[in-house]
Amino acid sequence: MKTYIFPFLLLIALLASCKDDISLPEAGNEAKLVVYCFPSTSDTTYISVSRSLPVKQYKEGMKIKNIDDARITYTVNGQQRKVTNSGNGIYYVVGKQKTGDKIAVTVSADSLPTASAETSIPDTVAISDPKSRQTKVYNDDYETMMDYEQVMASFKDPSATKDYYAVRVLLKNISAQYSEEDSLYYEQYFYYPEINTKNEPLLVSKTNIDDAFGFSDNYYGGLCIFDDAGISGEYTFHLNVYDNNPFWSHSYGTKRYERVELLHLTPEYYKFLFSINAEENSDLAQYGLSQLMPTATNVNGGLGVVAGWNMSHTAWIKSNR
Repeated sequence: MKTYIFPFLLLIALLASCKDDISLPEAGNEAKLVVYCFPSTSDTTYISVSRSLPVKQYKEGMKIKNIDDARITYTVNGQQRKVTNSGNGIYYVVGKQKTGDKIAVTVSADSLPTASAETSIPDTVAISDPKSRQTKVYNDDYETMMDYEQVMASFKDPSATKDYYAVRVLLKNISAQYSEEDSLYYEQYFYYPEINTKNEPLLVSKTNIDDAFGFSDNYYGGLCIFDDAGISGEYTFHLNVYDNNPFWSHSYGTKRYERVELLHLTPEYYKFLFSINAEENSDLAQYGLSQLMPTATNVNGGLGVVAGWNMSHTAWIKSNR
């Protein structure tokens, strides 16, 4: 059985390629290190290192410059770990990490100020096994009702702390395929579908007025972020999954399964994603008609983000479609 998956850690490479290629006025007119690192309980942590382009030096078509000879110190609870250079500005650290670990990253490179940041890995928040049902949601763009599968799952927010989250649905398709020799084999595909937020109050932030002025409520990287301000105790998600499978076109028989993933984010990770969403969802800002929100950073002496996260997920259930 073949398996295909679009891993969450590719987000690092995507961020490095599309963000911080121009430093903001508040950051001054000198080049700085741009560091992205998102530690979790995974046994491999990636670090992206590049160089910002000061506003006064920027020209149309200029590309971000990766730093391939950075000197990086990575510590877990004060204990240093080996950092390996994989090229193109990407470095990685191998070693299991756990809830509560304190992570510190320091990056230096010739002719650039040293950049450093700290974060921690939050605990997981349990989420119940999901249920699903078919529903219809009105599409404003097409002015018609469209079919969605609504996935529901519950969790309890810790009342003693201020918490930040992201939620998404992972789909797994198992499809029968025929080789050139007409032998039958099976392939697995994993992907994160688009979520329509109209039936989920935690995720709806756009009004009709916002829509008229060019604002949308899309979520960068498919991570639907929210905080616990609107939660009191237990909460049940109602996530409308767009009824589209990009792999159906070459599948002879497909079974679809789904699970809900709940990510517990550190405040700096939430603020970072919030600032990106604010920029990406404003047509006015994109066309220079309103002020762009600066991309959040917690990197001292540089740009970027070092932010921890942890994830819990439900069991797989078979889709109704």
